[in-house]
Amino acid sequence: METEEKYSIKVILKTMELLKCFSPKQPEWTANELSNKLNMNRTTVYRILTTLATGGFVQSNPKSGGFRLGTTLIGLSLALFNSMDIRTMAGPVLKGLTQKTGESVHLTIWYKDQVMVIDQWESPSDIKVLVPLGKKFSAHCTATGKLFLAELPEKEFDRYLSEHEFKAFTSNTIVEKEALREEVLKVRQKQIAFDFEEYAMDIVACAAPVFSFDQRINAAIAVLGPSRRMRTKVEEIASMTKEASEAISNNLGYI
Repeated sequence: METEEKYSIKVILKTMELLKCFSPKQPEWTANELSNKLNMNRTTVYRILTTLATGGFVQSNPKSGGFRLGTTLIGLSLALFNSMDIRTMAGPVLKGLTQKTGESVHLTIWYKDQVMVIDQWESPSDIKVLVPLGKKFSAHCTATGKLFLAELPEKEFDRYLSEHEFKAFTSNTIVEKEALREEVLKVRQKQIAFDFEEYAMDIVACAAPVFSFDQRINAAIAVLGPSRRMRTKVEEIASMTKEASEAISNNLGYI
């Protein structure tokens, strides 16, 4: 009996490893490919795949001889995604980011061409950046706003540029459209954005994107603080911010 239980657990573990191979980059696999990748017996792989197929967890492609994820797994994934509260998912990570950086942390989403703050973690310092939840900010002059702009399709970004006039909040605010285009291109390449006193004097911010399982930007996180503190450690904070955003993205199923 114990031997049978051990065998069953091994099969389950192999099945989980097999399912993890399916991704947006490679949505289809043959039994031979999975056998080679996982160093697993081909007959075992094929038996697992055909068993999963009977439950709709995978489906075969008669033309290629490969297998793709089935509607059962897709339905479960959507049910999981719909039950996720980004604030709950991100909370422990961003609380830790506040403790590591000593600065305030904002969680933001994209809302009608603006950035909306949906949660924040307060800096332990006496001098800190705090805003009312639900407050909206212009995208062209904020670190998180630049991230959302960087993920827009080209046509959508062109529309944004054509429909908006860019207010100068400080002498550092980018107001020229071509200059903003260049800035957004840099952000798109590096997946990190900064606001060096562009929205408010003496406030510096660093932000990184949060992606979901569908490879789309879900939210953005920002570390904000007084310029005199932030500028001395901005590279270190950028690294910690990116690490936190990647951890949250992984929790959301991003590969």
